Formats: sequence, C-alpha cells, structure tokens
Amino acid sequence: MQRALALLLLLLAAPVAEAEGEWPFGGGRGPLSRGKDLYNLGILGAKARDADVEPIAMPQGGGMRRSDPTRGGNDDGPLRLRVELLHPEGPAAKAGLVSGDIITGVGRRAFKEPCLEALATALRKAEAGKGKLTLLVQRAGKTKPERIEITVPSGGKAFSKPAEGAARQAIFDRALRWLADRQASGGGYAQTLSGLNGAVVQASVAGLAWIAGGSHLDAGPYKDNVRRAAEFVIANAGKRGAFGGAAPMRGGRNWDQSNWGVAHAAIFIGELNGHSPKPHLRRALLGMGADLAKRQEESGGWAHGPGGPNALGYVELNIVSGLAIAGLGFAAQAGFDVPEEVLAKADEYLQESSAGDGGIGYSHKPGQRGQGNIGRTAGCWLGYLVLGRGKSGWGQKMKRWVGRGAGGIFGGHASLMQHILLGGVAAHAHGGKAESAYWKAALRELTLARAPDGSLQPRPWRESLSMGSNSDVSFGEVWTTAAWAIVLGCEPVKGGRPGLPYWMGLKRGGS
Repeated sequence: MQRALALLLLLLAAPVAEAEGEWPFGGGRGPLSRGKDLYNLGILGAKARDADVEPIAMPQGGGMRRSDPTRGGNDDGPLRLRVELLHPEGPAAKAGLVSGDIITGVGRRAFKEPCLEALATALRKAEAGKGKLTLLVQRAGKTKPERIEITVPSGGKAFSKPAEGAARQAIFDRALRWLADRQASGGGYAQTLSGLNGAVVQASVAGLAWIAGGSHLDAGPYKDNVRRAAEFVIANAGKRGAFGGAAPMRGGRNWDQSNWGVAHAAIFIGELNGHSPKPHLRRALLGMGADLAKRQEESGGWAHGPGGPNALGYVELNIVSGLAIAGLGFAAQAGFDVPEEVLAKADEYLQESSAGDGGIGYSHKPGQRGQGNIGRTAGCWLGYLVLGRGKSGWGQKMKRWVGRGAGGIFGGHASLMQHILLGGVAAHAHGGKAESAYWKAALRELTLARAPDGSLQPRPWRESLSMGSNSDVSFGEVWTTAAWAIVLGCEPVKGGRPGLPYWMGLKRGGS
C-alpha cells in the first residue's frame, strides 16, 4: 500500500491553507493535505464524513502514515453522514443545516445501506422536479431525527439524466465559467500540489475544457482564457521549480515530477493546434516532442520525472507513460519525427507491463505487471490513437480492454480523478457499451461532485480513507472541476460543442 502514497508524496509542494471550517476543504490536517477528505453532497452545498468513524489524523510534524486497510470501507459511502462544511450560499446552509448535524436518511426513510446512491437519486429527482428534498437529521441534544426540507434550484426534467443532453451541457457550461473566474492574470492557477509543475497541469486541463466547449485562439467565449493558459503552459512546462518541478535532489532522493507537466502541456497545446493552428504552437509542440522522447526511460516507459529512482525507489509508472505517448503523438502531428526506437521501446514496454490481455499494469516490474486498470489502459490507448497506431494489434487489444473495463473507475490507484478523467475520455472515444458502462458507474459520482457554485469537488474513496489523505483534495478543486468538465465536453456534438476530437483519435492535425 505504500505505493498508494506515491502520487501524493512525490508531487507535494507548498500547501495552500484555508481557515479551519471554510469551504471547500476546511483547512489542513497535516503537511500532506490541503484539507479534509469529505463526501460532497451535490448541489446541497455540504460536505460530510462517516459519522461512525473518526478521521485518521496525519502525524504531527510531518512524515507519512501507513495505510490502514481496515478503515477504507467501501466506495458506496457510510450509513450516516456527519456534516463538516457548508457552502455559505448553498441550499443546505440556507435551510438551517449546521456543522455537526448527522444525516441519517432522505425523505421519510433512514439509510439501511451505504447512503451515496440514495442521496444521489434524491438529488436528481429534486432537481428534475419541484426542487424539494427532505433530509432526516439527528441533532445534538435531540432524541429523534428531525426532518429538514431543503430547496434546490429546479432545472427541469432534463436533470433526471445529468450526463445527457441539455443538463449535461448546462453543468459543463457552469464549470467552464467557474474555471474562467479563477484563472490568474498570468494564465495559470494558484500553486497547490506540485507547485509550478502542478500549475502547468491545472492550466492544461482547464485549457482542454475550454477547447471542448468551442473556444480556441480564434473564436469562442473563452478564447482569451485559452490564449493566456497556452502562454503560461508554453513558458513553464518542464521549468525548474520548487519540489514538484525539475527540482534538485533532496537527501539523495529524486523529487523531479516534471513529466506530468510536460505531458499534459503537449496534450493541451496539441489539441489547441488542431483547432487553431499557429506557428508558435507548432514550435512549442516540436520542442515538447523532443523533450518527451529524451525523458523516456531505458525500459521504454516514463517516470514521474527524469533522474533515476524516486523517493520510494521505483522509476516507471504507466499513468504517466500514457500521457507521454499522447504528447508524442501530438508532437508528431505537428511535424516532429518521433524516433522509431522510442516507439518500438514504448510498444514493447507496454506489452511487458500487461498480462497480454490489453490491460496496462503499473509497470513492467515483477509484482506490478498484469494489473490492468481503466486509468492506465485508457491513457495508453488514447496515446496510440493520437499516434495513429490505434489499429495496430496492440492498439486493438487495449481498445477491447477499455470496452470491457470502462466502468471500473474505482479500480485505480492514487488519484481517483485520474481514472474518472482518462476513463471518461476513452469511453467516449470507444462509444457504445463502453460509454454506457462508464456512465453507469460515474453518474452517481457526477451528481455528488457538483457544488452550488458550479465547481465539481473531489470525494473520499477506500484508498484515501485508509491513508488519511487524498491527492485530489491536495491538488484542489480546479483539478477536479476541469477534469469533470473534460469528461462532460470531450464528445463532439453535431451543431454544438466541438469536443476533443484530436485526443480521441477522431481527427488528426497537420503541421
């Protein structure tokens, strides 16, 4: 389970602290977290934890806490929810819900099983109907639960299916506005996890979301946001910086995490160049392609960053390999001649990492190969699509695995949002049963991720609960909002949003 801490430990940079009790994360619980790991209760504007389990406290004075598998529970939520945070303008606060209230049921029924599905169903029904939802709440000093009626905005019947049609577009549009409102004047976002390197990732995913909605350098309501994001990313991808970027060694340990920034930057700039080709974008892609080729490990995979074994003693991890391969594909579309040796090594390495069924393992090392999951496999398959190798034998095997495994968003590791994001883009690229399976698993998560301000929030899951920290919380709400927005907007709609056809392999850009 120590590897489950890898992303959080290795991307760590200066945290951004919120005052205790403030939305969205309530202040920190230690040096490895920006705040509390809480269930978001959808558009109610409340966050809660398991009322019957005390949260794990991080060690005082720093350090790591080993995971406790007995505390992870399941991914369907607890039986009772203790309210911890309230959005000051949210429906829950306006209805009188307060911190410390314990939600025991919805409507007239107490929860008889893990509560998240029942709560999400009630939220969709209320938003699609008259906007009324009743919670059963146990309050301090009271012997019986009280019924508290909450009024939520009524969006109309379309919101009974928020992953489809007009409701999906409305949620997507609100997320784009939220991202635009929080973009810094320089084009990036406030540094959180991984410092400057993380800011490059956040600007890249926000940029991809705006592109999916129809904005690029020449058109669209967010063209200025896209321009500033592109300028920020081009100037800072791979740049030396504190801790999470191409930082110096500390105590003999390799803290360089810059592959994340360079790979995300290449995907963003590559997709942008497909929609609004410009010489400066092409030049940036050529440089990023050459850089990613140099960053490939001798094995054929990619690590958090170059420089040898990281602080936990390992090198490759294939969530990064898939992103790097997609980045190389976009550079190739801009005219970069990817060395055949790089492609051959990557192909052999990924096949070594698999059990032969198309699912991509953590790496090619013993004990790490053959453990396919949707995030790693989806990312690598999308990379093959961008490279134009989707019809190769190995590309077809990965496609078939995605078709079978698209609903496995909780089968991942380290960052739940990575698997929701990459699995969602790949499911829409695959289409058909894969898309249906993905949304069967993700509909509840989308419903509960939404907040009254248009953002989409992270959630606990069995791994983060067992560790007492959540990398998605540490990275922050810009990351989760942009990632969900990409999932919602990636699929092109005829006569509507253009989506992300280049990353999905539906189109190929030129030089």
